[in-house]
Amino acid sequence: MATLPPLLRILLAALFVLAAAPDLHAEKRIGVIMTGDVPYYGTMHEAFVSELNSRFAGGEKIEIILQRPFPDPISWSNAARKLIAFDVDLIVTYGSPATQAVIHEKSRIPLVYAGLYEPDQAAVAGKNVTGCGFKVPLSSIIRYFKQLKTVNTLGIVCSSIEEDSLRQYETMKEVAEQQNIKAEKVDIRSRADLEELMSKNPDAVFITGSSLVHLWLDDILAILKKEQVPAADIFPDDSEAGVLMTLFQPPHLQGTMAAAMAAQILRGEKPADIASHTFRDTELVFNLVEARHLGIAFPIHLLIEATRVIE
Repeated sequence: MATLPPLLRILLAALFVLAAAPDLHAEKRIGVIMTGDVPYYGTMHEAFVSELNSRFAGGEKIEIILQRPFPDPISWSNAARKLIAFDVDLIVTYGSPATQAVIHEKSRIPLVYAGLYEPDQAAVAGKNVTGCGFKVPLSSIIRYFKQLKTVNTLGIVCSSIEEDSLRQYETMKEVAEQQNIKAEKVDIRSRADLEELMSKNPDAVFITGSSLVHLWLDDILAILKKEQVPAADIFPDDSEAGVLMTLFQPPHLQGTMAAAMAAQILRGEKPADIASHTFRDTELVFNLVEARHLGIAFPIHLLIEATRVIE
């Protein structure tokens, strides 16, 4: 057999080593869209980063490019386009509007979503898309309200620029009307719309999981507190700003799962082969400080249902 020249043998050996050995210093880039300063998404992102770091500890370097758009369609769209222009390896989105903005761009970049309400009801399917979301039993909120006071009119604060917020409005409206409660829609598209809140004369208010609504949550709660109207929310009131009750899915669980999905994709799995997931476990928090301000007394059988009570 003919002997290969020494130089050719060296070149072939080098090529074999390059093909067989992984590049431990390769860097992956993840683009993340987190709307504004919504604490719910902030907690989700912290869990995402922590879990991702643990999965890639000592391995590939992961760069995260974070976009924090104002909650409006143009800003969501611009954030999506920036990440696509950066040619990131993966895009992660928190909430329905950011997710829809990326899908609308029809990019081939894999997408992992988190923080979607009832993702199976949202138009987020695709071969490059997977993720996790949550479902909250909205009927329970009305049940709790009715055990605390007479509710003839329920104000539902939503934003028509956010598809999932509108779905929550429609669901709550249907449940309320089944129980002979009048549902009044309070559509928030700008800060000026807050003035509409008390024109509906609600006995209680439900706050949907809208990022735009939560941008002005403190202002909304100040208005309701002045009029002594109790509020319920499906995002946690981490600052204990005055929501009477919150019924929510713990956001850190979604952040952790999103990181696990992201790691699978970065290591070569296709999003279509990773099943999406809907979390259904919830936490129920009652704020007794706010209840005293409103003159509301929680019956003991209701307090027993709570995950946590703020006293």
